[in-house]
Amino acid sequence: MTEKCKIELLPDAETCYRYLQAGFGIIVLIFLIGLLVLAVPALIPIYEVIVMPALFVGLGLLLYSVGTHLHIITQICSK
Repeated sequence: MTEKCKIELLPDAETCYRYLQAGFGIIVLIFLIGLLVLAVPALIPIYEVIVMPALFVGLGLLLYSVGTHLHIITQICSK
C-alpha cells in the first residue's frame, strides 16, 4: 500500500522541487545582481527597488516548497 501512495504523490514531489529551484534561483540571481551593482554604482536606485520584492518572492517559493514537501511526507506516513 505504501508503494501505491508513493507513485500517486510523485508528480507533487516534482512540482515541489521545481518551486524550490525557482525560489533558490531568484535569491541567487538577486545576489549576483547585487555584485553587479557594486561594480556599477549608477544601478543602485534600481537595485533598491527590485531587491525586497524579489527576495520576498524567492523566500515565499522556498517556504511553499518546504511546506508542500512536508505535506507529502505526512500523507505517505499516515497511510
